[in-house]
Parts: sequence; C-alpha cells; structure tokens
Amino acid sequence: MGGESSMGALVPSLYSEATTSKMPPPTEELDKDILCPICMQIIKDAFLTSCGHSFCYMCITTHLRNKNDCPCCSHYLTSNLIFPNFLLNKILERNYARQAAKNASPYEHLRQALQQVSCCSFDG
Repeated sequence: MGGESSMGALVPSLYSEATTSKMPPPTEELDKDILCPICMQIIKDAFLTSCGHSFCYMCITTHLRNKNDCPCCSHYLTSNLIFPNFLLNKILERNYARQAAKNASPYEHLRQALQQVSCCSFDG
C-alpha cells in the first residue's frame, strides 16, 4: 500500500485561514441565504435557477412572465430552467420548526412532552 495514508485523501480547504476567521457566525449567514432576492422575505417554496440562485416559486415565476433573465445576475432564464430546491426547502422547514418550538408557550411545551410520554409504553 505504498504512499497511502490511513487518514484518507487530503482535500484542500476552499477558504484560507484568514478568510475563515473573518466569516460571520453560521446563523447570520443562514438568515441572509434564506431571503428571496425579489421579495426580501424568507423564501417560500424554494426554487433554484440554472445559474444557482434561489427564489420563492411565486416570485420567480411572476418575474419570468415579464422577463427572461435572472434577477440576480441577468443570466438567460425561462420557467423550464428553474427547479425545486429540495435541500433549501428542508432547511427552511427545520428553521420554521425551531422557531415555532422557541416561541411556544409553556403550556404547549408541556402538551408536547406529555404526548411523547404517552406514546411510549412502559411494560414492566
């Protein structure tokens, strides 16, 4: 096994150490990344363009009725070149669930805890 390491392949970082030390906390980055560039709200029903930008489905389809370009980079774009952004939709669902849990009343927290306990069986 000449030259192979038990650690696997070494992959260089995309960012230098100076860049990573200046990077904002992940939550700040996430908040900016989940905003639709058209309506400036949290993306609803995320769709990805062929040039890599994400928008609310309604925002991008409304835009594409009048123009054939990406609102972010002006790349040629039609409704045939947009696709559901499954990963971003999953992240948004988790973010929404976290916010709902954070904003829940003490009564709601108790109700959820009791519901979890009642579905568990305690056979002795």
